[in-house]
This record gives sequence, C-alpha cells and structure tokens, in this order.
Amino acid sequence: MNWQAKVRYLGWGCLALGWALSAEATSLDKQLTTMQQAAQSSLDTYVYTVDGLDVTAWMDAVPVVIKVPIYDDKRQWQGDSYYYFKQGNLFAVRMPYGTYQFDSKGKMTVWLDETGQSSELPGSAAWSQRQQWLLKRATQLATAFAPSAYARRLHQPNSDVHLQGDERTAYLCLGQLYSLSGAEKLIHEEKALQINDNQLSGPLQARFAAGWRPLRVECRVNGADQVSQLLFHYTGPVEPFNK
Repeated sequence: MNWQAKVRYLGWGCLALGWALSAEATSLDKQLTTMQQAAQSSLDTYVYTVDGLDVTAWMDAVPVVIKVPIYDDKRQWQGDSYYYFKQGNLFAVRMPYGTYQFDSKGKMTVWLDETGQSSELPGSAAWSQRQQWLLKRATQLATAFAPSAYARRLHQPNSDVHLQGDERTAYLCLGQLYSLSGAEKLIHEEKALQINDNQLSGPLQARFAAGWRPLRVECRVNGADQVSQLLFHYTGPVEPFNK
C-alpha cells in the first residue's frame, strides 16, 4: 500500500470512528433521557439534603435516577448532574461537561465530553481517577436515600416501637436527620418543632465531636410511612464545648 493509500485508509478509519462515537453518544443520550422521563413520571420522588445540597431521587425501593445540583464558588447554579442506576448498580452519569457509562461490574466503559466526543483513553490515569470518583459519589448518594436505622426498626416485623400520629412522624424524621447529618445527638426546646399532617419543621441543636451546631429542618412523611423529604441547613457555626 503506497503512502497515498495509507493516508486515505487512515482518514476513512478516523471518520468511521467519529461516526461510531457520534452514534454511541446519541444512543446513550436517548436512553438516559428515556430513563429520566419514565422515572419522573412513574416513580416516587424523594428530596434530601446531602452535603449541603438538596438532592432529588426517583425511587423504586432503591434509587433509579438521582439529580444533584451544581453550584460554583459563589453559589450560582451551574446545572445538574444525573446518576442513573439499573438494579441498584450505577449505569451512567450525565453532567453538563460529560457523560459516563458503566458496565454491570462497575467498570467505566464510556467517557464522552460535552460535545459527545471521546474525552480520554481507557486505562489512562485520568480515566481510572474519574471512574473511582464517580463510583464513590454514586455510592454515597444512593446510601443517603436508604431508610434510617430508626425506620428499619419501626418497620421490621414484630417491632418494639409502637408510635402513632405526630410521635411517629417525629421518630421517622429525626431518625433520617441523624442519618444524613451524622449528628451524635439532636435536641430541641419544648414545642419548638411544628408537627402537623405528617410534616415536621423547626429549629434543633445537633451535637458533633467538635461541639453543638444549630440547624433548621423541614421533613415530610408520605402515605407509605417513608420520609419523602428531609431538608436541613445550619443556621450558625459550631459552638465548642466548654472546657
């Protein structure tokens, strides 16, 4: 094969690869859009505060799609990241600056940039680092939407917890708040929490290793006796323990 033929051969090969990547990106994008639309229209919606972000999950016992808002250093919204799961395993992640796909064993198989082009080579250091970060983040997010220890105890057969009405709502909401905040202890003043119609809101103090920190919570328990919304934000700095 002379050099002109080699150039033509390589040119057609690169063009074919570009077509293949473009088709792959289009197919994956359509699949993820379909998953997202189906989840939003047919599954229960849960909204929890995770790492200071109000994260939304569409659940079928376990998360199917999770949406995470992205903010810059000035807290300006930059878009959303979406994590897609199949049978509890991470299937894909779609962000404003890239799309990633995983196989059933947790191996990243596709990395496309915002234009739909292949961004990195499999096996590279960047590929491995991005794969590990996305898997870790997906696990963290999915775990955040797992029922709290309080909810598991309440719902287990022959449970020793027998609460109804407002006490049941408070038990479930505060249990989920313990799980999400990582607090060692939660306290509140008498009648500080407003509980009505399966909803709870109000100020609390959360104890951590470094001290107490004030926060405000808003919680809702759905008809299936599950915490469907748990939003909280800190209203002041940590107050160290008195020495």
